[in-house]
Amino acid sequence: MKPIAVDVPRPRRPLLEILPPPGTPQPPAHRYQDLTITEEWCGPALVIAVDGEVDLGTAPLLRHVLDAALTRAPRRVVVDLSCVRFLNTAGLVVLIDAHRRAGPGTDVRLVATTRSTWRPLQLTRAYERLAIHSSRTAALAAPRSPRC
Repeated sequence: MKPIAVDVPRPRRPLLEILPPPGTPQPPAHRYQDLTITEEWCGPALVIAVDGEVDLGTAPLLRHVLDAALTRAPRRVVVDLSCVRFLNTAGLVVLIDAHRRAGPGTDVRLVATTRSTWRPLQLTRAYERLAIHSSRTAALAAPRSPRC
């Protein structure tokens, strides 16, 4: 007798949850289903670490966080995609749009270390427009682009 496959829905996280819990000295984080975004200042640079899947459902949260970051006009915004497990064109559009809308004094850099992030950047040739680094340290230490 052949076993029957049953599709059991996985439990969903709350739609939007702001972290950290009271009394915990962690950087603020935004969480939406399969995506967690944390912000951390490293001197004059704002590091936005993305963890999870960036797709059509979660790209608006990333857009919201990047819009808020760009309004603060930091010297550099580093989007760390090291922990991203999936990146599709909706996420790429958000990243390219943030790069395009950055003010003259703001440098936008990406950290792409895995195949799940680097491959979409290659296939769409977005790497030609974006400043991409292999580590967060390299992105923070790189000289400012001539555009700034």
